[in-house]
Amino acid sequence: MEKRIKPELLRKLLHLLFSTLLLIPLTPYYKSLFATGNYQSFDPTLITYATLTFVVAVINSVQIRVQNLETVIASIVSEHRKRLLDYTSQSFEATPLSEFLKNMDKIISKLEKQLLSLIDNVKRDYERRYGYISITFTLLSISLSYVIWREDTYVGILALALIDGIAGIVTIIDTRSRKVFKHTITAYITSFLVFTFVLYIITQNMLLSLVTCLIALVIESISPEDNLTLPFITTTTFSILKNVL
Repeated sequence: MEKRIKPELLRKLLHLLFSTLLLIPLTPYYKSLFATGNYQSFDPTLITYATLTFVVAVINSVQIRVQNLETVIASIVSEHRKRLLDYTSQSFEATPLSEFLKNMDKIISKLEKQLLSLIDNVKRDYERRYGYISITFTLLSISLSYVIWREDTYVGILALALIDGIAGIVTIIDTRSRKVFKHTITAYITSFLVFTFVLYIITQNMLLSLVTCLIALVIESISPEDNLTLPFITTTTFSILKNVL
């Protein structure tokens, strides 16, 4: 049981971290970096989300055709590094530089193995077959949210981090409670309270925060791929209801 729980917990913690990082392109400071010179006519947030979506989609398309892409890339990099090391060893044999490079190669090789092991542990079964489609779906959903709803996109990202992320973490830790749909009751309550509190702090509208959070919980519970549906539907719900509630 422990071997299975640890990778799942790590994956959810990484999910929480990376989801939060997706808020950065929405910040005024990030936008101000591109607000001078020839970049004034561009929307840096849209370009960032669109570029990330395209890059991840390309990587995912390659993963579908090339199984264990990370291992293949690591093997190619390792082979080129070995050739460089052999050439350097011959040119600077019995010198401090040669020994230094050999030691560095050992350290890098060890880090490569640890990284590949980490990636393999956090992968879900369907990701082994079809690549990182969850990341692709996440970026697609956020990009679409921004195209339609602009600044309200932060609500969908927060839902992804706080509803999906926290509910997943609490479900893994709370081994005694019974699951309802995807998560335990404790997980639903915890994520509901955290998301509602954060949203209320930002909007100062308790009813809007409660309804938006409730919708997000329903989507998280019943959606077959919440990374695709949760950000967009939550943002859409919030954007429509904020003019009503």
